Amino acid sequence: MNHLWHKVIADLTAHKARTLLSISSLTIGILIIGMLLGMIDLQLRHLDTAHRQSQPSHISLILKTDADLAVAEQIKSIANVAGVDVLTQFTARYKISNNPDWQTGTIVFRPDYQNQHYDQMPLLSGYLPAGNHLAAERLTSIAAGLKSGDKIEFETPTGPVDFDVDGIIRHPFVKPPTFGGQLHFFIDAGSAAKFGIKPYSFRQVLVQVSEPYSEEKARLVAGSIRTYLSQSGIGVNATLLQDPEKHWGRAFFSGINLILTVMAWASLALSSVLILNTVTALITQQTDQIGIMKSIGASRWTIAKIYLAEVLILAMLALMLAMPISLAGAFYSSRWLLNLFNVEMPGFAFSYRAITVMCVGGLLAPLLASFWPIWRGASMSVRQAIASYGLGSDFASARFDMWLERRLSIALPTLYAVALGNLFRRKARLFWTQCVLIITGVLFMVILSLIASVNLTLDNELARSRYAVRLGFSADQSTALILEVVNAGPQTTALEFWQRLPAELLHNGQLLRQSGSLGAQLIALPETTQMYQPLIAEGRWLTDNDYQQKNLVLNAATAELNNIHVGDSITVKLFTPPQNTVHPELVEGRVSTSSTRTELDAGVTVTDQSQDWQVIGLYRWFVGSTYTVEPVYVPLSTIENLTHRNQVSSFALLSANISSITEEKQYTDSLKQLFQDRHIPLDVYTTIAKLEQRQFSLNQFKPVTSMLLGLASLIAGVGAIGLAGTLAISVLQRTREIGVCRALGASSKTIFSLFLLEGVFHGLLAWAISIPIAYAVAEPLSHKLGEIMLGLQLDFRFSVTSVWLWLGLVLLLSLLASYWPARYATKINVHAGLGH
Repeated sequence: MNHLWHKVIADLTAHKARTLLSISSLTIGILIIGMLLGMIDLQLRHLDTAHRQSQPSHISLILKTDADLAVAEQIKSIANVAGVDVLTQFTARYKISNNPDWQTGTIVFRPDYQNQHYDQMPLLSGYLPAGNHLAAERLTSIAAGLKSGDKIEFETPTGPVDFDVDGIIRHPFVKPPTFGGQLHFFIDAGSAAKFGIKPYSFRQVLVQVSEPYSEEKARLVAGSIRTYLSQSGIGVNATLLQDPEKHWGRAFFSGINLILTVMAWASLALSSVLILNTVTALITQQTDQIGIMKSIGASRWTIAKIYLAEVLILAMLALMLAMPISLAGAFYSSRWLLNLFNVEMPGFAFSYRAITVMCVGGLLAPLLASFWPIWRGASMSVRQAIASYGLGSDFASARFDMWLERRLSIALPTLYAVALGNLFRRKARLFWTQCVLIITGVLFMVILSLIASVNLTLDNELARSRYAVRLGFSADQSTALILEVVNAGPQTTALEFWQRLPAELLHNGQLLRQSGSLGAQLIALPETTQMYQPLIAEGRWLTDNDYQQKNLVLNAATAELNNIHVGDSITVKLFTPPQNTVHPELVEGRVSTSSTRTELDAGVTVTDQSQDWQVIGLYRWFVGSTYTVEPVYVPLSTIENLTHRNQVSSFALLSANISSITEEKQYTDSLKQLFQDRHIPLDVYTTIAKLEQRQFSLNQFKPVTSMLLGLASLIAGVGAIGLAGTLAISVLQRTREIGVCRALGASSKTIFSLFLLEGVFHGLLAWAISIPIAYAVAEPLSHKLGEIMLGLQLDFRFSVTSVWLWLGLVLLLSLLASYWPARYATKINVHAGLGH
């Protein structure tokens, strides 16, 4: 047996380049599968763990106005309510010492930070808020570069007030600033009075239902709480339901991880293909040795064990190299992605499943891939093995080979004809090498087509939004006053006014399940609006025929959830405040209000109107998260007729001649200043600059597309290694041919060009085949990713640019992969070649 181990070691060290290529390709394959599976496990595990640790509320109700803490005590007595917690969020203008401009942020306070029950906001460092000492939210501190001792100046009804940053707190959900989220700050309840807010009140109710939890029970309890609050004269803007076991961002990761899993297994399979090529070439090269071993008594299994041992050693070396890199890659990549969802990974963590799959898959896959050529070679008889004429004798032995040789010799110069014909000498090896390059090309073009589709979808959404800026007001304002302020500034070419009202929608007596998890609000706009028209999936958009008609356009995703079709009737329960009353409004899960807000008069009851409306159309919207308020579009004339609230507006949509984000920012800032000068507060969450919003949406895709491009690059590395291995094997197999060419006068330049051209033809063939495959795969994949990440099908655009980029990249990879094998071939002289 010691002699057999000598042979194993000799085979591995005789051709070091081939051994290193095999180890490299396997290392990349094992590394990718370990890193991706590790990322999947770490992301989902830490997401859910962080979610459970925050003691998530099952129900979160956003109120229209402040409520006394006594109201929360009454909610506890409602059936199936296990516990209640409260908090308040509002917006205020602030200035940071390193930025002289006023900005708008969110301020949060809880009655008692030491006694948080649900949606807990833990202190990460420093001190809890007290007096003029506040705490910054974790992502806020990172985005703004805040540190302990920094001063922040806030605008209050009585004038500017300075606060010192003294701590860092984590909020369970905040939108990252790079995605358009606001900076968040925490104050103590006593400091709320400085902003004109009753200190011991709340605007958000957090509720857990009794065990066992179910979504249906949570919906029924939420309905009971809304009824109680309505009877108490307190309106509810929206209701959020949370699964206590699963993080709200889990669906996003689960969808992306499905694609990553496919890529992981594909990379391991491609690496195993390269092992298959290497082993097949080795067996073919050593057929005479197999014959000799058999002639002196070696059994089929003994010979098979020799080559299987070689594959196992290669796999073990690759596993040792890949393991630490993949575990580190999974940890740091997961920490980076989880940070976007405000989830920390303070200590090093890894996935046991990833380690198991790397060990089992990394060792078993190469053995399985190489078993058939090894067993076939070991099964040859002594006569077959010793009678073999050697390497390269199979070309031109079949009718296709002879036909191809004739056609190429006529159509191309000799050197090009020989290089192209050499591709087909080993058809199985050609097939597997092409598979690696084709899959790499398909992934590259699909990813760039996904990016192109995102851009097209954003551009189409911009085309449907024909305004430059949408101003949202913290409280409804007089239309005449808005018009007066806007006319005081330049650039505006058109102006349109919308209203909004909180509402509940029911179908067959059941509250609608909504894709926008923060509930619905009616958006009342002119029937002949010129500013916006969503993508209509079914039915039609509003027209002048809908004047004072109870018709609405509903979100298609919500319609699908509730089996609603165009023409169906649904019950709309309106909550309309009295005329001349201003109130806070909710957008994207946060309450926004103003320091100049007027409280609802004592004893005023919110009007409750329930009427049947007809669904005339279904729309699809472009939104990056389900954590949103869902618009239901209705005619403005109908709402004004029902509520008798005329000449007031929640939104002002303005168009202007703007061509860049810089111009847009200048225009938006000038509008904000005009309204600030008139003490008219703007709601930061509903005030949207169109081009800026497009950039925020693109930012949401960057982590995913960057990760996919990185993985495609790694797989491209596998392809390049595979091609280099194929050409290196080809040089070994044709050593005698090279010697004959040398004897006939072939120069080193000719030999070098021959193998270099062969690599280039490999790349060109893979490029040509990958284009139609990428085109066929890109559209359904883009649609699927759009549904996962945005809740709609992306408008598909195949990236023609990616075709030419991949041509350049595949030619570069081919040249790099071909260089060393071609250079090695030039070093074979006549004596070494003919004596091989």
